[in-house]
Amino acid sequence: MPEQYIDKETLGVIRNRLWERAKSIELTLEDIEDRTGFSYSQVYRILRGKNNISVSGLVAVCKALEIQPKVIFDFEVNIPKYLPARKYRKNL
Repeated sequence: MPEQYIDKETLGVIRNRLWERAKSIELTLEDIEDRTGFSYSQVYRILRGKNNISVSGLVAVCKALEIQPKVIFDFEVNIPKYLPARKYRKNL
């Protein structure tokens, strides 16, 4: 089975934004635990860990931080140059 894809750089950006928001409104990991119903270890893994974040978990933390997810995702990533879609590659 192939290893799960994890974009560590992008996850770092997202986690930093979440953590900065938590600090700016003076919420601890325990406060976020209370607001989400997640265990402390789940909250830690989302905000401070290295593994992937589920979309549902991220949205729950955004709600706990009283911030819209689009604010957390307001950054750009490098988009590689891809080949055209398969149906357009017949003559390549």
